[in-house]
Amino acid sequence: MINTIKKFKKTIGIKTEILGIFYSSKLPSTAKNFRDTACTALARSFFTKEAVFFNAKKYPQLCSGASYFLKLAPISDKETIDVYINKEKVFENKNICKKFLKNLPKFPESLKNKFIVIKPIGDKDKPSVVVLLVDPAQAGRILGLINRDKYEKTEILPSQPTCLAFFAPLVTKKPHINFLDYYDRYYQGRVNGKNIWPEDKMLLSMSYKDFTNILKDIEKSPHGLFKPDLTPQRITKM
Repeated sequence: MINTIKKFKKTIGIKTEILGIFYSSKLPSTAKNFRDTACTALARSFFTKEAVFFNAKKYPQLCSGASYFLKLAPISDKETIDVYINKEKVFENKNICKKFLKNLPKFPESLKNKFIVIKPIGDKDKPSVVVLLVDPAQAGRILGLINRDKYEKTEILPSQPTCLAFFAPLVTKKPHINFLDYYDRYYQGRVNGKNIWPEDKMLLSMSYKDFTNILKDIEKSPHGLFKPDLTPQRITKM
């Protein structure tokens, strides 16, 4: 599996780790807890290869938004709407914000109160969700691979929080494109004077089944390694 993943990363041009999201009833023994927000924990694992975890009680993360969307704390819709409208000024009024919340995938009840573990995928791992950090060209190739043996639409939601990438594929049964929320991209911390998330990158998350399918099909699709009988078009000098 690891060699296949390495081949996939080289083919697509992915430089960071490919992460698995795991939901565990037991305290992870091979992961560390950091005083992170959910999205900075995700970045930590992408860029430093560390395995990290958090949960609702003893090891909380620091973002109230993630606590709401991941059901880590009893935060009401009213409180969340107040933040979006009066503090962050994301939405103009309550009706718009209510539509936003209504249309977002909801965190599965079966996963509440479990440890959320983020780690680079190991050889025998079978995570609930696989998350990749990609640019638009890479996202296009991967979505093409996913659609090789089926056809399904990928829904892109406006203003969606970054932490939806942790669970959206489990709810919608579809790959999830996440542009990284403005707050997470610009306000969730800086390292050496730079934002933690590169400007040209976004998240693509999917089920483990979809991920194994794209690894299997990479040789068979022009989005992977197959070379179609086409000649590149020549154009005048630009």
